[in-house]
Amino acid sequence: MSGDVVMLVGGSDREVVESIADDVRDLLEGLVVVEIVSGVAEAMATVEAVRAAGGIVPLAFVAVDVDDDEGIDVVLALHADDEIERTRKVLITSRASLQRVDIALQRGAVHGMLTRPWTRHGLHRLVDAHLATFLVEYAPERLDDFGAVIDDAELERARTRVEQERAAPTAAAEAEHPLLDSDVDDAAVEAQMVRLLDRALGHPPRLRVAPGTILIESGEDVGGIYVVLEGIVQLTSLTEQGERILHEDSTGRILGLLSLASHRRAMLRCKAVTDVRAIPVSVDQLARAIDAEPALAGLLTRVLIGSLARRLRRSDELQVELDQSLAALSEARAQLVASARFATLGEMSAGMAHELNNPTAALTRAVEHLADDLALVVGDPEIVDRVHRQLDAPSQSTSEQRAHRRSLADRLGDRRLAERLVGMGVTEPREAQALARLDGSTLDRLEAAARLGRTIRNTTSAAERIRSLVDSLRAYARGDDGRGPVAADVDVAEGVDNALRLVSHRLDDVEVERHVDDVPSISARPGALQQVWTNLITNALDAVDDHGRIELRVSQAAPRTVRVEVIDDGPGIPTQLQSRIFEPRFTTKNGRVQFGLGLGLSIARQIVEEHHGSITVESRPGRTRFAVVLPVEGSP
Repeated sequence: MSGDVVMLVGGSDREVVESIADDVRDLLEGLVVVEIVSGVAEAMATVEAVRAAGGIVPLAFVAVDVDDDEGIDVVLALHADDEIERTRKVLITSRASLQRVDIALQRGAVHGMLTRPWTRHGLHRLVDAHLATFLVEYAPERLDDFGAVIDDAELERARTRVEQERAAPTAAAEAEHPLLDSDVDDAAVEAQMVRLLDRALGHPPRLRVAPGTILIESGEDVGGIYVVLEGIVQLTSLTEQGERILHEDSTGRILGLLSLASHRRAMLRCKAVTDVRAIPVSVDQLARAIDAEPALAGLLTRVLIGSLARRLRRSDELQVELDQSLAALSEARAQLVASARFATLGEMSAGMAHELNNPTAALTRAVEHLADDLALVVGDPEIVDRVHRQLDAPSQSTSEQRAHRRSLADRLGDRRLAERLVGMGVTEPREAQALARLDGSTLDRLEAAARLGRTIRNTTSAAERIRSLVDSLRAYARGDDGRGPVAADVDVAEGVDNALRLVSHRLDDVEVERHVDDVPSISARPGALQQVWTNLITNALDAVDDHGRIELRVSQAAPRTVRVEVIDDGPGIPTQLQSRIFEPRFTTKNGRVQFGLGLGLSIARQIVEEHHGSITVESRPGRTRFAVVLPVEGSP
């Protein structure tokens, strides 16, 4: 093998190995020896023998199966050996994925890939490129031996590279390129660039400009660059909304380089923010400096990439800020929509309350006069008395009525008669015995009078109930925006009761316990506070899902303060979320964390703080307690 050029072919797929070996022999017309090897050990032994005889091994083809990583292991093992590391290694594969192959690529163990099935033309170009590259780096004296098989253009490029490397200074070959030298920071690179510019251009003059000076105007031709030695500059863009600052910290010390490199007019305006000292360098001067100091090109590349990296990072930061701003705008829009809806609902509530108030008042007045008019029309004192007795009769519980029916049934011996008498409001045995002796028609008339009295009483109660609801609704609607008038004598307990009446339709299966102490009136906006109480009670009902227990407490927390507590036995709020429940659009409905409109607690806290009070929450499974403390001298 003395002086031979040997190419290795190996892999687990024997058919592919033999096929690629035959094609390489044909392409290189007998100028090389193609050896088929099996495994790493045989490959290493072959390379050692070739080199011992003065030969070279420029290429190694390794076939990799779709489901077999043996070829990857072979390539990595060959790359790890100092004798074979310089050999150009080409993978032959039909894989659709580069999984595992990328490990070999990252380590520099793979120099090329050939996809199966390959073409003769594609194989020829690959062999030309890698063979020429190997010869330029490790055996330039043998480059002309392959002039007959290497493409003319590829051969010419290889010869040019050989000449360039021979002409390059030894120190430059040993020095690390500025782009790859991670130990040198941007400031050191820029300082070195200034030194090279000074040496190449004979120390060009420094330019001093005052703050506000335009160094580069947007849209103008970029005739060179500015190397900023001192001061701060910023890049701005002119838009329909005026001048917008795009870069300042990310601008860097070299101005105009990006536009110059892309042969375009300046896209941005460059303006001095402080006193600036800079070196103006024209295009011609820059070209002369690069010719005189070749290392300057590498430094400029490093500076250019650093500037691009800073601006890309700033662009990413701006994109994140933009996304956050858009999300905030979307949230604000949702809150505005909700606020508008609440405002509309408040206006409708106020209008409905006003419209309901007049007929309710008329109904109440009519019922009040009904009993008196009945006395004039009927003229029977006993009938009128029976009606009035029902109007003034205290309400009885179901258990009390059952007890009275049993007692009268035992005395009279007639259960049906006892039921009729108790329904008429009769509970005394003597009166019951006297009525039992009346004839049937008289008893029927008295029973009808009692029913009439009960009807009038129920109508009065219903009218009063409507009036109370209307008053509560008017109180709620009166200050829906938190800017209602300030009253000096607001009854906090009455406000809580009003809120409780507003949600009475949800209390059928809820046990409500009230504890109200004698507390002073406070100075506040009653309509705004009504929102707070309604929201807290509604949240408690949501927590217990309208089936549970709610406790309301009104007490004097400290001198000149009033405390309102709303307690429920719902599932509770997780500890890690309790600090967030007063945020807009954050809710914990039924114990589940949700992101919806969720403005109630946020607005409640705002209202309480406007009254110089505080709102807190304590929660664990089975007990959640909201506490509002308000000063007596509340809203200013």
